[in-house]
Amino acid sequence: MDALIIGGGIAGLVAARHLTEAGSRVTLLEARNRLGGRIYTHCSGDFPVELGAEFIHGRPDEILSLTAEGAIRIMPVQGHFKRKINGEWAEAGHLMEKVDQLFSRLPKKEPDESFQYYLDRSGEDDDVKQQALRYVEGFHAADPSLISARSLRRDSEAEEAIDGDHQYRIARGYESLVRAVADRIDRGLCDIVMNTPVNEIAWRQGEVIASAGSTEYLASRAIVTLPLGVLKSGSVAFSPGLPEKQNAMSFLEMGPVIRVSLCFQEKFWEHDPKIADLSFLFTDDQQFPTWWTSNPLPYPILTGWAAGPNAKTHSGRSKDQIVTSAVQSLARIMKIEGPELRRHITESFVHDWQADPFSRGAYSYTAVGGMDAAKKLAETVVDTLYFAGEATNGDGYNGTVHGAIASGLRAAKELLQSLQNSKRKQA
Repeated sequence: MDALIIGGGIAGLVAARHLTEAGSRVTLLEARNRLGGRIYTHCSGDFPVELGAEFIHGRPDEILSLTAEGAIRIMPVQGHFKRKINGEWAEAGHLMEKVDQLFSRLPKKEPDESFQYYLDRSGEDDDVKQQALRYVEGFHAADPSLISARSLRRDSEAEEAIDGDHQYRIARGYESLVRAVADRIDRGLCDIVMNTPVNEIAWRQGEVIASAGSTEYLASRAIVTLPLGVLKSGSVAFSPGLPEKQNAMSFLEMGPVIRVSLCFQEKFWEHDPKIADLSFLFTDDQQFPTWWTSNPLPYPILTGWAAGPNAKTHSGRSKDQIVTSAVQSLARIMKIEGPELRRHITESFVHDWQADPFSRGAYSYTAVGGMDAAKKLAETVVDTLYFAGEATNGDGYNGTVHGAIASGLRAAKELLQSLQNSKRKQA
């Protein structure tokens, strides 16, 4: 066996496809009963409900090439960004422009500092500061007192390079992208083993043994695509240990997210002229401060998003308790009685990514002093262990699907190069 791939998220699937296209034999081990990892689409009746990744940020080649290849329809996000702060409705577009300007002035060189520290001495208006904090806590799922200001500048410039101010949705759900990749993996060369959580990776140069309970899987090399939260938890042991990876991970954090999708009989909010063309809604609600619609898709869904520090308030709660909080939040924001709102709900879905044992968080961000941490996490260990996944992307695309895809392709190319070098030495 040429390679083990630990994890069947999009990074692992892309790696498996690339390796099998080159003729390598691969075993992919996935802990869940489904592929896709943090891409998680639930099909509800006539429309998909995203419980994980939902948006294509900008125009990244990594995703657009796959959607073109699979004839997957994507739609630009449409509608207005609105705010409701202190009970008052307002357009959010102008304020977001000021936040973008603030990000463009973030420090580019040493010394690094936390975003909170930078913001406190920035001299910006309180409105801009509060919106910037909500953006960092929500979009980046980050603690402002931990996240690196320099990394935010890097991420912002990376987004700009791919027209990151444009966002898209996959019409039939992100799962269609997972299928498009998985369907092109040569199953004659790749065994995909589901429901197989790996608990130990024993390795020496030229040999890897992955243990899943009492079953062992052997190959000459392995690509590890486990989420940062899983790697940091120690639930998968490396033998011998990898202190250099532990050091890199100490400068990376996993952001918690709880998302609730409420499905309705119709798009009732479109009857209110203030929010008829709503896309995103930013509020000062303490439970679920951010909401969005499915625009331009016709699906009657409102998604509530609690990320970063806001997610921690729901920690340990049951699905019913979280849905109740979300309904109460939306009722407060919309000024509708809770029981009246509930009558219009047909289904509700929750996913707590922090509580998910095979994720332990939504996506990664860089802590102060960690500008090179993702690249160090990505470094190969003695031509035997390779690392992929969004947290290993040091180009400003961590936390994104296209960043994960790029990392899987990189790791697969590195592994193939090592195999070729090994064969030349033996010849």
